Amino acid sequence: MTKEKEGYQFPDPASLFRRRLRSHWKETAAALRSVADDWTVLLYILVPALLLGGRLYYGLWKEPLPDWAGMLPFALVPVLLLLIASLGEILLLVREGDVLFLVQRREWLRGIMLRSGLYSMAAAAVKTSVCYLVLLPFLFRHFHADGLAAGGLLALTVAFEWVLMWSRHLIKVQAKGVRRWLLYVPFAVLPAAAFLAFAVKFGHQGAVLWSGALVMALLSLLLLKFRLGLRGTFMHDVQEDLVKRTRLTGLLLSHSVDKPRRVRSKTWLFRKSRPVFRSRKPAKRIAGAMVKALLRHPGHRSLYLRFAGVTALVLVSLPVKIQILAFLALHALIAYWLFLQWSAFREDAFVSLLPWPDEHGMQAGLTAMQGLLLPYSVWASALVLFTRLNPWLAAVGFIPLGVAASWAVPYLMRMFLLNKKM
Repeated sequence: MTKEKEGYQFPDPASLFRRRLRSHWKETAAALRSVADDWTVLLYILVPALLLGGRLYYGLWKEPLPDWAGMLPFALVPVLLLLIASLGEILLLVREGDVLFLVQRREWLRGIMLRSGLYSMAAAAVKTSVCYLVLLPFLFRHFHADGLAAGGLLALTVAFEWVLMWSRHLIKVQAKGVRRWLLYVPFAVLPAAAFLAFAVKFGHQGAVLWSGALVMALLSLLLLKFRLGLRGTFMHDVQEDLVKRTRLTGLLLSHSVDKPRRVRSKTWLFRKSRPVFRSRKPAKRIAGAMVKALLRHPGHRSLYLRFAGVTALVLVSLPVKIQILAFLALHALIAYWLFLQWSAFREDAFVSLLPWPDEHGMQAGLTAMQGLLLPYSVWASALVLFTRLNPWLAAVGFIPLGVAASWAVPYLMRMFLLNKKM
């Protein structure tokens, strides 16, 4: 260190990069602490999840694979790897204040961007490798891949992810609007299609996969070199970096602060406002109003659909005995959520103005919960039966099972768990 730099807090770009990286980690940790302030509560969730996940992963290596694994084609593996690779992003760690100081010191800005780019590539490689561990039992035991081919496929995926990350980053900082979307076709969509075709065709040839990974890695280094020599994109760099740094905070706030809803003259669902139930009794009409209110709300509708998607992943991947318990637990969970939505609907300022007799309110809440639970119950029943029984038996039984579950779970919830008036 030269004498003229001894009094500076950041004598070189490396020290400034380390400071900004620690600041980025602190921002991420602060955002996570805002959700789980008490770490003991998080441990009650994390430790059982790790134990259960570890036991399931051990079973994939030592026990027979699930029956549905025998129907999986090898082409599904590159598709999943492509989805994992598409999550990678470049974080440059540039700040707005750099326009006053570092823009004139080009070597400092290049040093920070170089280290940030290498850090982003390393973080993407770690993320992809961890996700790849889940696919290894299927590659070795079902697709009979050897160690050279499995390692080559991972290396090809990581190198392709680097190329995709830099390609998308260069497009974002140099173009916007329609031109940006048009550039995605030759520089993102076509490379993704080439990756899929290459991985499917040479998926069991380790030497070819390693050669492709080497070419991709060299191409990513060329893109990194091109990025360091790019000029005139500083403000776009700052804007893209700010979006990535605040994405986690925005995701966390999206579950606590709703976006302003667009005012529509007519809704997408139930446009003609016809009654949901045929009966014209007061309880049925109240229940129909609650069904319309929940399905018309985009947040509630999205949560319902996402819960159905998570149910598919859970039920398909579990053994038979655990699957039955998960089927019951998931029904109890969504029924409790529907009960909370019914309580919020009944306590609404406008709805509470209606003079409801208690018996009508109880019957309306039960009817609304059964009606809203029916599509989910049929979906979950189909997942359970079609993965465990003969297709003909499953086709005959999944609808009756779903109807029975949607009818019985709200009753049991009211009788044994909630102990509240509906």
